[in-house]
Amino acid sequence: MKRTLLLVACLAALTACSSDSSLPNPTGKGAVRMINAVPGSPPVSFLIEERFLSSVDYKGSSGPVLYDDFSYTFNFRIAEPGATSATRIGSRTITVEKDRDHIFMLSGDVANPDITVWDGDIRTFDAADTVFEARFSHGGTALGDIDIYLDPAGTVPGTNPPAASLSLGQISAPIDYENGDYVLTVTAANDVNTVYFATGDTNLPARFAHVVTVFDGDANDTGTVAVRSMTSSGNSLVFDDISNPPTVRFIHTAFDVGAVDVYDDEQLTNLVAANVPFRGATSDLDSTADVTTYYFTPAGSTAQILFDQEIPAQTPATLSNVYIVDLSTGLAAVQLVPDRAPHTTSAKLSIYHGAANYSRFDAYLVERGAELTDESRLILFGVAFSRLSLMVELLEGSYDLYLTDNGTRDAISPAFPIDLVNGSVFELIAVDTVDTAVIELVDISVP
Repeated sequence: MKRTLLLVACLAALTACSSDSSLPNPTGKGAVRMINAVPGSPPVSFLIEERFLSSVDYKGSSGPVLYDDFSYTFNFRIAEPGATSATRIGSRTITVEKDRDHIFMLSGDVANPDITVWDGDIRTFDAADTVFEARFSHGGTALGDIDIYLDPAGTVPGTNPPAASLSLGQISAPIDYENGDYVLTVTAANDVNTVYFATGDTNLPARFAHVVTVFDGDANDTGTVAVRSMTSSGNSLVFDDISNPPTVRFIHTAFDVGAVDVYDDEQLTNLVAANVPFRGATSDLDSTADVTTYYFTPAGSTAQILFDQEIPAQTPATLSNVYIVDLSTGLAAVQLVPDRAPHTTSAKLSIYHGAANYSRFDAYLVERGAELTDESRLILFGVAFSRLSLMVELLEGSYDLYLTDNGTRDAISPAFPIDLVNGSVFELIAVDTVDTAVIELVDISVP
C-alpha cells in the first residue's frame, strides 16, 4: 500500500515539473535575409545558428526566411581554396520580432566585415493594389554620401527632391509608388550634376516591396556603380546603367582561319575590329544593347565574307566574349558572358575549349616543375569543345597547368606555367596546333 501511494506521489511530481519547464511559446514570426556588399568577396554563407540559409555572391541578396520571434545567433562563412572547413567571418545575435523584416548587410573587409542590421515591417499587399514599396540603401564603399532619385519617366533629375539621401550603411524609410515607368538616378550628395548611375525607363512590379541597394561596380560591370533590388519575394532585380554601353570582345580560336576583320553592317563599311589573329583577342569594344549581326572577312579584304552571325542583345554596362570557332557545321561565333570579378581570397581561372581535335579535356595543376602523376590535382573535368569551363578558385602559388585527354592523365598540352595571386583572374583559351595530338593554352586575360 505504501509503495502504491509513493508511486502516485512521484507521478504527480513529474507531471508538475513537466508543466513548469515547458518551452516558451512564440507570438509570431519575423523575416531574416542578407545583402553582400563586400567587394571582392567569394560567396558568403548565411546561417541561423549552424543551419544553412543561403549562399550570397557580392551584389547579391538572399530571400526572406520566417522564424519564430526568439533570439538567434546568425553566422557568416566563406569557403577558401584548400581549406577543409568553412571560415567564419562574422556573427550577430538579434531577437527576431513578430511581423518584422530583419536585413543583414555585410560591407567592408571580407576577413572582418561590418555587419549592419536594418529592421522594417513586413509589407503585405491586397490583390487590387497598384503600388509598390521602395526603400533605398547605400552599400557602395568607394562612394561618399549619395542622393537617389526615382522619378516618373521624362522627369529631369533634380526637379523633385531625392527619394533618399544616404551615407554608407544607411537605409531609407519606405515609400509607396504608383505602378508605372520610372528612372532611377544616383548622384553625389547635393550635386545633381555628378551622376554615378542612371537607368532608362524602368517598370518595377506592383505589389512588391523593393530594397534598392547601391554597390561599387566590379570587373563584371563596365561602369563604376551597380544597383540591385531585393524584392519581398526573394527575387533580385538588376538595374541597367544606360550611361555605360555593353562591350564585346572578339577571340579567335579557329585553327585553319587566318586573321579576320569584323564588321557590323552587310555593306562592310563599318569596321568594328581589324586584323584579329588566330590565338588573339581584341580589347573590350563598345557595343549596343541591340541585336547585332557581325560579318567576318579575311583581314584587309572585303572580297569575301567568311561567315556572318547574329549576336543577341546585351544589357547596358555588361561584358561579353565572342569566340570565333570552327564547328563541324562551319565557322561560328559563340557568345558567352565572362566572370572577371576578382576574389580577394583566391585566384580564379577559366578555359574556353576551342580545339576541334579533342571533344573534351580535363585540366590538372601541379607545383612548378613537378611531374604529372596519379596524385596530381584535377581542377576541371570534361570541358566540352566550344564551351567555357567553370570558373575555379585556386590557391596562390607557382604552378604548371596541364590539359589531358578526358578521363585519363595522358597530357595533350605542354606544361603551361602560371603564377596565381589572390585577386587575379585568368581567362585562357585552348587551341589546336600543327600536331593534331597537341593542344596549346593561350592566356587572353584582360590586363
